[in-house]
Amino acid sequence: MATQTLEAVNPIVGRTQFIGLSLPPAWRITRATVMPDVATTVRQGERQWVAAGETRHVVFDGARRIRLDMVVQVKPGASRRPLPRLAETVANGPIAVGGHPGVFQLGRRREGVLSRRLVPTLRVRHYCDRTQRTILLELSGSVLVEEFRALLEAMRSVECHDP
Repeated sequence: MATQTLEAVNPIVGRTQFIGLSLPPAWRITRATVMPDVATTVRQGERQWVAAGETRHVVFDGARRIRLDMVVQVKPGASRRPLPRLAETVANGPIAVGGHPGVFQLGRRREGVLSRRLVPTLRVRHYCDRTQRTILLELSGSVLVEEFRALLEAMRSVECHDP
């Protein structure tokens, strides 16, 4: 599994990284679907990391024609709030993410204003003490909840700081 770096590029500031993510072999990540939003950055080691911001991507398995939306939100400091509730929860609990303790939720969230349909969703959040930021990854899409199980394992290898 090759690590794909999610980053924002600015001609003045240069490259600022959100995270590195290693997905199972069939899965790919597109470039950001909208311009990444970077409010603040932090330098740690050789790299500059997003300390506060958001980026959106599409994660897909072309052979099986599966597409998921991915949102990565980064906030400074440790979050004390619980993850937002899902409309239906299939599984949740602790998970190690990039060598840090984290939490995950797997289930369905409500989406839409009028139709309020339920969308399968995986949320993973952890605090990186090396860069002092909280990172939330959310994957969602109209697929079976079971599709998220392999991706949940991939979240364990998130790269959020220099080695």
